[in-house]
Parts: sequence; C-alpha cells; structure tokens
Amino acid sequence: MNIIYPPLVEQMYKFMRQAGMNVTKQDVYKKSIEANMIDQQGNPTKWAIEKGYIQEVPTVKEPTSDKDLDNVFSRMPDSAFTWIESQGSYAMDTAELKKAILSALKDGSLSPVGRKHWLEVLAKIKD
Repeated sequence: MNIIYPPLVEQMYKFMRQAGMNVTKQDVYKKSIEANMIDQQGNPTKWAIEKGYIQEVPTVKEPTSDKDLDNVFSRMPDSAFTWIESQGSYAMDTAELKKAILSALKDGSLSPVGRKHWLEVLAKIKD
C-alpha cells in the first residue's frame, strides 16, 4: 500500500535525500510533527512560518467540494483505508484510489473543479 504524504513532507523528503540523508517519508513526517514544523494534516505550523523555516505555504485556490471527495471515496472498498496509529491518520491504497478516480472521471460525475483536482492527484500516483 502506498501512502500519499502532504506536499511539505514530499518536499522535505526530496531535499533530505538530495542532501544524502537516508530517511523515509514516514520518518520525515513524524520528525516534522515532533519538531513542530507541520501539524498532523501536513500544514505548516504558525511557529515554523514565524521562524522562517517554511516561507511559502502551498494553497489551494479552489477547494474540492465534499461532494467530489465523497464521489471518489465512496467508490473505494473499506479495506482500501488503513488506520496508522503511530501517525494518527489513515493510509490509502493508491491502486484503489486510482480505480475510483478513473471511474468518477469516466462517468462525468465530478464538478469541473473536482475533475481538475482529481486529475492532479491521479498524475501523482505512481504505479
């Protein structure tokens, strides 16, 4: 099962790997929370921004509606979601997510904004 990590975790992971550090994305996620750089959703903390550790905060101009989220997630079996106690969050089976996105895109049931966002998610899923 592949876990989709927040953008800041992905950026920190890439930076650390380029610097020659042998870390996993899970390590980066956990240590970033412990260091008060991000919250459990992967958003930068006020402290990290004020201290200048994180200068640019990724923003979503047009949020995906709950209807679009429900549309995709309702197509996934319950077994595609796994609770990770140590992180206090769920991991998602990316193969099942990909199938659900493709199904919703195919039947045209997503809003234009939802379609755009799910296409972006689909592009980030590695086979």
